Amino acid sequence: MMKYQGTYISGRGNADRLAIIDKSFAALHPCATLPNLPMLYRAKNDMLCEGFIWGSGWWIQNSYGFTMGAIPLFDELWLSRLQNSYDAFWNRIGDGKRLGADNGIPTQPIYALCAPDGSLGDCVLEPGIVYRQGDGHVDSYDWFYEATAAGVHMQADILLFDRRPEMLARYMPLMWRSLNHIESTRAENGLFLVGAASNLLAPSYGGSFNSETGEVGKGYLTGLLITYSAALKKCAELCRMMDDTAGEAACHARLQKNLDALPQLLTEEGYLAKSMDPDGTLHGVYGAKRYGYLEAVCNLDAIAWEVVAPDVARSIYRKIDAVPEIRGAGIICNNYPHLDDTLDSYRERTTAPHSLGWLSGDWVDGGCWATVEGRAILAYMKLGQHADAFRAADVYMRWAEEYRQDAPLSQWGHNQNNPWQKENADYSVCERPVSVMIDNFAPVTCLLRGLFQYAADAEGLWIIPSIPNDITELNQSHPVHFGGCRIYMRYHEEQNSPEDGTELTADACGRIFIPAELLPRGGAVTVTVGANGLSVLTPASTLASTAVTGDIEGLPVELTAVYRTCEAMLAEATDSERVGSIRAASAHTARIREVLLAAEAAALRRRLPFDKHELRPMTEDKIQKIIELYDKTVLELYEGLKS
Repeated sequence: MMKYQGTYISGRGNADRLAIIDKSFAALHPCATLPNLPMLYRAKNDMLCEGFIWGSGWWIQNSYGFTMGAIPLFDELWLSRLQNSYDAFWNRIGDGKRLGADNGIPTQPIYALCAPDGSLGDCVLEPGIVYRQGDGHVDSYDWFYEATAAGVHMQADILLFDRRPEMLARYMPLMWRSLNHIESTRAENGLFLVGAASNLLAPSYGGSFNSETGEVGKGYLTGLLITYSAALKKCAELCRMMDDTAGEAACHARLQKNLDALPQLLTEEGYLAKSMDPDGTLHGVYGAKRYGYLEAVCNLDAIAWEVVAPDVARSIYRKIDAVPEIRGAGIICNNYPHLDDTLDSYRERTTAPHSLGWLSGDWVDGGCWATVEGRAILAYMKLGQHADAFRAADVYMRWAEEYRQDAPLSQWGHNQNNPWQKENADYSVCERPVSVMIDNFAPVTCLLRGLFQYAADAEGLWIIPSIPNDITELNQSHPVHFGGCRIYMRYHEEQNSPEDGTELTADACGRIFIPAELLPRGGAVTVTVGANGLSVLTPASTLASTAVTGDIEGLPVELTAVYRTCEAMLAEATDSERVGSIRAASAHTARIREVLLAAEAAALRRRLPFDKHELRPMTEDKIQKIIELYDKTVLELYEGLKS
């Protein structure tokens, strides 16, 4: 079997799948052939942004899938940038007093909201925070409870991989406020009674409706129970790290209440309804006369976060697989065939499609959101459904190669015409031909995390391999990270007993545990996993990094000057590492190298052919906008370096 040699991985087996893995790594670094994560960096607050026409804003629901894949993949520099992005919420957490507007003077009604204590929100933009979902009937919406739960879930995972006591001390009090905010909605039946647009992805949840009185009320939202349960599981581990036995017990008690209540939301076929009315009516029972759609989001999250038992996970997957239209384009739609329980549906007393003011198959009524796809890929990898995971990743990668990271993809994912791009039917006119968005890095990061399903707890790191049978060897030259330790992952179908190193045995479920003490901060190890259940941890012999080549042929004068300045800074920083603080110097050096690599990518992008145009035309206008995006990235990274 021929050896595959990529930029970030090598291996043997299915070359197409190995190439997708390699391109997924490439998308996280400066890259001349793909939209890449540094393009979404903003120097002003040293954080990430949503991108495209939404600029420097940051949304919880849009970044959720990306973040839950990315956390183990990020070194300390990128983990700090990710943390800064969510600090935009934690620094504005609701307290029952502050308004959404940072200066206390709202310029729009959405910034005049005063949220309860512990509430996070939908997004943070330049004027402040939007505490409710910001589209549509905001005055009629409930607080964004599931976004708050997702915020806690992400923060808990960051802390479990970061593992610094000072970080735990800073964030746990804030997270408890958010957990208590969610807990305040628990009803006597153990479920969570919340109103419209409090779900991921909002505003596709309308609450409940009394057809006799026309009254719109609250319902029991499944997604909130699932996301809150995932957060509680991780928060219990954080409490255990802090020797907080009372906090750990409280998390477990709340989690058990959730699990005890969950069967009320299961359909007869064993998948989850989207919600339940106070009278017991389930929404999201596929084929029912009313509310007869299949909801993907809460079902896939239940699998991805292991909130449901394995038999329920399998029955959920069987139902999704039995409705081919929900993945007609090879990627998952939020729901199918259409929503008839939105606020607009209720107010217009209609069960017809297109009730959100958009065509069904678009936006949150049947659109395909990459943030959800990432969690779907995690779910598929947990179930060993590799064909589904790689098919979805390939679809999103093909759009990325054309610099069209549309979010969402419209027309049930076929995306014949995307309304946000303002293009006509034959694409002879397209006002926004280039889009790079954080949502669409979710399939990238979740595929990479799903290969080994990294999971941190109070005592160490779990690795659960999920390598397709047609890949017999996989070597990752860029590490994953746990507590500041770099871990170089290798998979070999046949692994021999170690001559040198620590043998790691798998449990009956194939899970491999690595105690935290074997992964020291500042250290580097190689973990070689065998399909035969034998795995080995050894010290890493080399610390891989992408080489700075010096090749900037064709780069404009302004960027060339930046490059030369950074070359000199790199030489000086390298000298300081020999005599000073290696850790401090290395963080600075990483920023310098990133500018240099981004500049080299900008130069190479100019010289390479723009030959990816299967999905959309590659016009001169589009080429120019792509080049401008590369140039802007160099300048933004350089600005962050100087700050």
